[in-house]
Amino acid sequence: MSVLIDQSSRIVIQGIGGNFGRFSARDMVAYETRVVAGVAPGRDTREVEGVPVFHDMRAACGATGARAAIIYVPAPGALDAALEALDAGCKVVVYPGDGLPVQDAIDMRVAAGRHDAVLIGPNTPGVISPGKAKLGFMPSFCYAPGKLGVISRSGSLSYEVAWRLTTAGIGQSSAIGIGGDPVKGLNAAEAIELFHADPDTKAILYLGEIGGSDEYALARYAACADAKPSAALIVGSAAPRGKKLGHAAAFVGSPADTQAAKADALRKAGVRVANNLRDLVLAAQLAMRNLSYLSRTNS
Repeated sequence: MSVLIDQSSRIVIQGIGGNFGRFSARDMVAYETRVVAGVAPGRDTREVEGVPVFHDMRAACGATGARAAIIYVPAPGALDAALEALDAGCKVVVYPGDGLPVQDAIDMRVAAGRHDAVLIGPNTPGVISPGKAKLGFMPSFCYAPGKLGVISRSGSLSYEVAWRLTTAGIGQSSAIGIGGDPVKGLNAAEAIELFHADPDTKAILYLGEIGGSDEYALARYAACADAKPSAALIVGSAAPRGKKLGHAAAFVGSPADTQAAKADALRKAGVRVANNLRDLVLAAQLAMRNLSYLSRTNS
């Protein structure tokens, strides 16, 4: 079992005629992901990178049975593209783009809920089930099959961490980029619930940052009696209060938004919190073995 996508997933690329769409088609097909269709409205192109091209999502999904989509269109057209994918029957939709208006993000999330679908994004590299399939543009070589579920607000951080885990022999069941915007299609609590229900995920690794409250969802989960072991890294310890650094939601507006407050809450809930990237592999190893970070480092 995989979280959200696996070898059987049939995927449509909306905006396949653009540079990102073409790259993603090559990249995902090379990973042996089943990219069965592309959508390029108004173009006479019959195929891109060997993938058949349709004028709209209803035709693409009707002809191929696709039920997952990734959207490579500019932010002003992203909401319409997402609604088209959902109306066509897609149950997993990824929008990687930046600059999506907050109201459009809200409308996307509401529409996904109405269709009983999962929306990932905005501002995300997507989702990958290593060795099976990917719906995104993350560098494939960083990942390896395993039992650790990864959730990240940052794309670049997730690649770096995945590579460190892989070289240390820790494979991943799936890795989900929930994005760094204030309104997310799939938030931390929902991603955690997916991994909790996945029998192939033994432990959870959360990569968070300053701003927002997503990290506290992990603290609440970790305190539950039936929670899977978890580890975390929260970046942004040097960020000044009142300044936005990086992602749109990375804004320290109160003491609860700081790296220190989040790390403290997670530790109190039993999460193995790494102080930095160098310690993260050890924290993940201890979570996989369900060992105490404190007892190990003091021994």
